[in-house]
Amino acid sequence: MSEITPENVQEKLNLFQQIQQQVQSLSQQISQIDMSIGETERTLEEIKDLGKKATLYRAIGSVMKKIDDPKQLKKDLEEEKERMEIRNNSLKGQVQKMNEELEQMQKQLAPVLQNIQENKVTNAPK
Repeated sequence: MSEITPENVQEKLNLFQQIQQQVQSLSQQISQIDMSIGETERTLEEIKDLGKKATLYRAIGSVMKKIDDPKQLKKDLEEEKERMEIRNNSLKGQVQKMNEELEQMQKQLAPVLQNIQENKVTNAPK
């Protein structure tokens, strides 16, 4: 990251805020995926001991489809869960990197902002 000066501090503050917003958005996505993973785990738990005679349906959009092969459903759900976990881990890694970047930016911004603030107080009309 380039050096922060009083001249470019506003630009750096804007970038800082953009990164904060991205972190917030990614965190919301992580929460949604966490809920989907939990729901998939509960579904797998519910259907694990069902016999072949059990009738299962799966929501596909606004339509319910009868499941003819419970084993295939279990396999599909496990694969979906795995994909969600991979995506979630990727998002968590992005958030961690962004938080580290924010921390670094904050360390660089704080002294410059404090200096600007002190100069305003010192130069204020009396």
